[in-house]
Amino acid sequence: MKAATTRRGFVVVTHPQYLAPHEEERLIQESSAIGDCPSPGGSFLWIGDDHHLNRDEVAELVSRMVTWMATGRLAVTQGET
Repeated sequence: MKAATTRRGFVVVTHPQYLAPHEEERLIQESSAIGDCPSPGGSFLWIGDDHHLNRDEVAELVSRMVTWMATGRLAVTQGET
């Protein structure tokens, strides 16, 4: 998996298996919708569909989501974006 920042400044997590033929096929992405969190990207997440993830990949997404719950931003590891 790889995390990158969109042109609008939101973190998106992709998986190489699901990129073809769409370069921007997401597993999970911060949403610009505003809710109970004042920072953009901190209230809602876009969650992709039709993806099959193994246990290690699910663990990685869970870790990124736990960071999002605590900070309002999806986790980005060094070297990503």
